[in-house]
Amino acid sequence: MSKIYYVFGLFMIIFYVGMAYIMIFSPIFVERISAPLRYGMGALFFLYGIFRAYRQIKDR
Repeated sequence: MSKIYYVFGLFMIIFYVGMAYIMIFSPIFVERISAPLRYGMGALFFLYGIFRAYRQIKDR
């Protein structure tokens, strides 16, 4: 795997886990998105970030 793809993969892992954190713990989306939808989307972002991390480690 080239270095560019590795760095991009790390960036995307940080992005997805960061979005999960923002969806669940930040008041940014409180007025726009209902709580169950925010928590569900946050959980999906977190799980996909973990999946990307697993693939990143496995492919290395």
